[in-house]
Amino acid sequence: MAITVTMIEEKEFKTKVRGYDPLEVDEFLDAICDEMESMNQTIAQLREQLKQQQQSPAPYMPAVAAPAPLAPVSAPVSSEPSDLKSAKLLLEKTQQACDEVLSRAKERAEEIISSAEESLPDPELDNLEERKEALRKEIAELETDAQKFKQRFQTMLKDQIDILDSELN
Repeated sequence: MAITVTMIEEKEFKTKVRGYDPLEVDEFLDAICDEMESMNQTIAQLREQLKQQQQSPAPYMPAVAAPAPLAPVSAPVSSEPSDLKSAKLLLEKTQQACDEVLSRAKERAEEIISSAEESLPDPELDNLEERKEALRKEIAELETDAQKFKQRFQTMLKDQIDILDSELN
């Protein structure tokens, strides 16, 4: 599925405690949208130029300065392509640059999302800590009860021995 500028502009992220600053994320996504729109315009211009070249059978075209790019492009263009091959090459390079920017934007968005999810406190972990403490208290109480039972049992055995000794004497 191709990501469009509209999809990026309309994307809403859930707000979480200790997450990223929503304004900063929105500004970054806006910059990505601007870059994508600029690249799409450049691609459209180049396709139009390519279409015009394919339609005109003129064997010789004098070099004419290309219009200034709307945004920085990875490969600077100093003049219009003089033949179909260089126009296709330029179009491919522009598409590759657009794909790279989009790919980096996707990766960065995934990093931001995963980092935000990792920074959230885990409520299950808090519940486990509470339960652990409750179990420790219960174990301590059981150990105390067991110690008391042992003392009473020893006292009872001693009393029984004393009773038996007194009856034998």
